[in-house]
Amino acid sequence: MNLIPVIAFFITNVFTAFTPPAEDGITINITNLRNDKGHVLVSLFKEGEGFPDKAEKAFRKEKAAISNKKAIIQFSSVPGGNYAVAILHDENDDAKMNKTWLGLPKEGYGFSNNVMGTLGPPVFSKARFTHTAGQSTTIEIKTKY
Repeated sequence: MNLIPVIAFFITNVFTAFTPPAEDGITINITNLRNDKGHVLVSLFKEGEGFPDKAEKAFRKEKAAISNKKAIIQFSSVPGGNYAVAILHDENDDAKMNKTWLGLPKEGYGFSNNVMGTLGPPVFSKARFTHTAGQSTTIEIKTKY
């Protein structure tokens, strides 16, 4: 019996099927997207700087593909500290929040801790979570429309 094909199959399928989570990162699971159009823009803010609507001041930013009305983003090598996340379901891929003539959002949005503001976006202290350096932190954000 020739073991080379068996060993090759084992190595290919076992090692490529397992992708460990980042040991020192933040994973954001985004749910409740109304469709798979466009992308989700994710801004990770540290210590409140620019939260939630000044993406240019975000600690890190990513653009996530959507599949089955869900998206996942992983930020690796994140130092410990207080963070908050703001997301935008950018359905038309124009990299901005589209609004009605009344100023209400046309596209989906969300924040860490699934908090909402009273008459506008929430404050950092309500959306804040703590990430410990060298560990993995996972949060879920449910998109609102």
